[in-house]
Amino acid sequence: MDQDTLNTILKDTFTLAHFKHRLHILKANLLKTFFGSEGENLPLSPQDLSWLKSLPLLFYEKFTRENVYKIFSDLEQESNKLAILTIYLTFEPDDATINRIGLFSRKTFSSSMLLDIKLDLSLIAGTALSWKGILRDYSLRVKIKERKGEILENFKRFLR
Repeated sequence: MDQDTLNTILKDTFTLAHFKHRLHILKANLLKTFFGSEGENLPLSPQDLSWLKSLPLLFYEKFTRENVYKIFSDLEQESNKLAILTIYLTFEPDDATINRIGLFSRKTFSSSMLLDIKLDLSLIAGTALSWKGILRDYSLRVKIKERKGEILENFKRFLR
């Protein structure tokens, strides 16, 4: 498989969920193009259509009736090797926030990594990250837990 194909998809795809979704719609679109009704007929959102149209013509020219299944098989195997940064947040980020976090993360960690964003309502004013099996909690929850005794003592003094 051509690494350029994967890089083209990853260019503006930052989360694991978006990556899987985009692979799915791309495959369905190409199968419909090459085999007519054999491909799954997906209802595409305006964002999906915009993304499919944003892919360069040279990207599409790599696919043929004979190699489309092989390319997607290879893409799925390669995607299993991508580094994943799991980010625990207290909110559901919008696309602009995901893009900013994704660009920063790729610059900091790896140019071909994906984000796996998870909701954790127990965090307080911060985030937790899991990278290569190591979890780091950078939220206020950790600071409060570390200083629980000191905080309780200060409250007791305040209440007297």
